[in-house]
Amino acid sequence: MKKIILFLTINLIFLANNYLLAQTCENYVPNKWPNSRYTDHSNGTVTDNQTKLMWKKCAEGLSGNDCNEGTGSTYNWTQALQSVNNHSFASHDDWRLPNIKELSSLAARHCYDPSINLSFFPNTPANYFWSSSPSVSAPFNNFSLHEWAWRLNFEFGSAYYDERNISNYYVRLVRSVE
Repeated sequence: MKKIILFLTINLIFLANNYLLAQTCENYVPNKWPNSRYTDHSNGTVTDNQTKLMWKKCAEGLSGNDCNEGTGSTYNWTQALQSVNNHSFASHDDWRLPNIKELSSLAARHCYDPSINLSFFPNTPANYFWSSSPSVSAPFNNFSLHEWAWRLNFEFGSAYYDERNISNYYVRLVRSVE
């Protein structure tokens, strides 16, 4: 009897963790990121038909059709900018770090944990991603403006700035289609 109770308790904890880690979407917020907005090219790239931007389906360090192979890589801002040097993928060599406006266009604001269309960007960490945009926000603690850059949190889709070369965040690369 104790084994059965232990077995049921472990399964209940496992199911609760999976439920708590699942993406949540709210119906009262309009879905401006439906599946029809995107085209999957079946080569690890996805085009946003609205913005005309082509994205790498997986965050850097991840691969596979479901982005479940490998380990997501994190970088400081300078490393993130350098990650695109000589970067060729899916027969394109013009990949770059997106600016904050481009990166924010992926944030599906009706969902959280993560706030992105998981049908086209599976296994996206509900975490921070760097943009190429330096911050124009006022500095504090004697840091200069040149040491800050914008990042987007895919947990809720919010943008904020952070110190460029201290913090390490994920990267998703983009290229212009037109």
